Order: sequence, then C-alpha cells, then structure tokens
Amino acid sequence: MKMRRFLGVFWVISIVVLGLCFSGIAQEKVTIKYAFWGNPAAIGVEEDILKEFHKEYPHIQVEPIATPYDDYHTKILTMIAGGLAPDVMRIDSYYFADFMEAQVLMPLDDLIERDEIDLSLYYEIGLPDSMYEGKMYGLPWGTAPLYLAYNVKMFQDAGVNLPKLGWTWDEFVEGARTISGGEGPEHRYGYGDPFSLTSSILPFVWSAGGDIFDESRTRFTLDEPQAVERLNEIAKLIEEGVFANPLELRPQDANVRLMGNNLIAVIGASAMQILTLQAIEGLDFGIIHQPTGDGIPNTTVVKTNTVGISNTSQHVEEAWEFLKFLRAPGGPGDYLYAQARRIPPTSKIPELWDLYVDPTKPPQDIQEVTLAISSTYGRELPLRKGWLEIEGILMPTLEKVWTGGFDAEEALEQIKPSIDRVMQR
Repeated sequence: MKMRRFLGVFWVISIVVLGLCFSGIAQEKVTIKYAFWGNPAAIGVEEDILKEFHKEYPHIQVEPIATPYDDYHTKILTMIAGGLAPDVMRIDSYYFADFMEAQVLMPLDDLIERDEIDLSLYYEIGLPDSMYEGKMYGLPWGTAPLYLAYNVKMFQDAGVNLPKLGWTWDEFVEGARTISGGEGPEHRYGYGDPFSLTSSILPFVWSAGGDIFDESRTRFTLDEPQAVERLNEIAKLIEEGVFANPLELRPQDANVRLMGNNLIAVIGASAMQILTLQAIEGLDFGIIHQPTGDGIPNTTVVKTNTVGISNTSQHVEEAWEFLKFLRAPGGPGDYLYAQARRIPPTSKIPELWDLYVDPTKPPQDIQEVTLAISSTYGRELPLRKGWLEIEGILMPTLEKVWTGGFDAEEALEQIKPSIDRVMQR
C-alpha cells in the first residue's frame, strides 16, 4: 500500500516537473534581427512597433538594424555574404529582382495559407512587388503612388483650373506654360523635378505610348519613336523655361522649397515629401495623378517595397510572428504606420485612412486620389534584374538631352549596347 502511494506521488511530481520543463522550453527567449532603412539614432514608428510586439511576445526579442537608405542594401548584401543575414528584412522593390536572383528570401505561401492571411485586403497593384515567379516572398510595405503635388496659389494667380482626375498631358503642358514666366531668381516654373530616377521620367513616356522595355521586359524600347519624341519635348520645355532645369534641383528637396516659395507650380511628390510640404507654413497644395495619354489612363507609378524572411533564418516561426505583426493587413503595424502618417495605408481598411488623413492639413482629398490611382491611374514599374545598373547608365545620358547637348535618339543610340549587355547578362 505504501509502495503504491509512493509511486502515485512520484508520477504526479514527475508530470508537474516535466510540465514545467516543457513550459520553460516553450517560453525560452529567442532573438531575431530586423533590418530596415532609417535613422539609426531615431527609428521613429519602428520603435513603437517593437515596443508593442515585445509586450505581446515577450519571448521573442527583435533586434533592430537601422541603416541610412543610401548604404542599406549594400550593407544587407554584405551581411548575407558573411553568413549574418537578418531574419527579417525590408527590401526596396528596385532591388527585389536582384535579391531574388541571389535566393535571399524564403517563400511565404505555405505560412500565408496556414495562418489565413487575406491577401485580398491588400491593394492588388501592390502585390506584384512582393512576388517572384508566382510565389510570395514578402508582405507589402508602403504601397503608395508617386503623386504630383500642385501649388494652389500659383494656379489661381495664373487663372489656370486646378488639376482634376483624368487630366491629360496637353492640359498639363498648357497650364505649365501659362503659369511660367518672370525674370532671374523670381522666374516661375510650371513644373520641376530633378529627374534623377527613371520613375520620374516614365509617366511622361507612358502617356505618349512609349515604355522603357517591351512587355516581356527583355528588350530595351526607350529608343522607339513615341518615347524619343516625348523626351525631346521635355528637353524643349526645359529650354523654354516652362520646366525647371533638373540639374539645378539636385540638392535634396530643392523643388519642395521652391514650391513653398511659389516658384514651381507642380512637382513629383512621394508620401514623405507630402509630409515635408505639410510642414511649410501657409502652403496650400493639392495632389493629383500624372497626366494621362490618349487612351492611356494608367501613367502614375505605384511602388511597393516588401518585407521578407531570410531563407537561412534559424527562427522562422518567430520571424513569421513578427512579420505578421508588422505587415499583415489590419495588424498592429498597419495601424501604427497609419497613425504616424509614415506611409499611406497598404490595405483596404477604412479605419486606417481615418488615422492617416490629417483634417487640419492639405491635401484633404488624398484618400480619394490614392484610391483612384490604385483602381484606374496606377501602374507598376517594369522592374527586372539589373534595374539600377540600367538606370545608372540611362539617367546621366538623359542629362545631356535636358541640357541641349544631344537629341534623345542620338543619346540613346550611344548607350543602347551597354544596356543590352546588362539585360542579356
């Protein structure tokens, strides 16, 4: 009898001890690394997201790796080459195809299906920048148009109607001509952009019926007649003083400052530049899509970056928990980003717009314009492997066109062999 009682107590104690052991294992702290571009000294909303995540998942410690944008992708590739890949990493869509060629990220389709992540809640136009060969390798971060912002006062002073949804290239140029004028440092420009990125040129080329590549993205087509004609037209508008000289707008946000001083009527504006414009006291501005072409409404770049998981991560489940928290539609990250007004809502949840739109600042119609771009006027960049290398060849050559040194056809003829080599490599 005593022996039976002893064995019974022994098993109870054993079960309790084993339960405590397994509980301890389940709650063992795991550290994962999360890489993103930003100011290492002040990571802003990312810090708020990490604090909230650590409250909900105290056993997962997320170590942030923040790097200024210009050095970010080089640093990440160096870490990967050294076997130190971060578990979770943000990747600019410009680099996405090159990262995928290097097989950096793991496919997420099985995890998405298992945890029933509803991809239909994302704006459809933002999904392709997280996909490669039909599979999802990340969750979208920052689906946003590259808007045009316009100075309301300059339009009204010149008697030009404010841009409306559906406006055309001809209306854009006519308004820019009417607004431009004046002498010396007080000269007013209808439009100004540094033209340092392909994404700032393509909308104008698209509205003319041209493109940088063919549909398969295997053949360079910017040297075809529609594109060449539009590039030469841009150069002529610069020569006439209707468009500002792009080379004089290269200091960061120079065009934003000139708009604030009522010297440039229309500029290209990302979500971050809209925040800068809102900080200019007394500036009333609106936003609109890029001018459309004849039967070509979709001329506005909509760009999405992605956040994925390294295919060498030793903590996939923990990394996935964090990625869902950060970027799943309707998740805490979605709300915190909207509240910080860092990026427009990436998913179709009305409450996010209530957080994002500041009723005390322009533009009040940003939700309407953004949704119209997403459904009608938006277009994804034809990104492919070697995009930035091609851009590095193309944009300095176009500078010669803007300054009148070359005709567009002549300039593109000189660099086409180099671009072809990059595309064929």
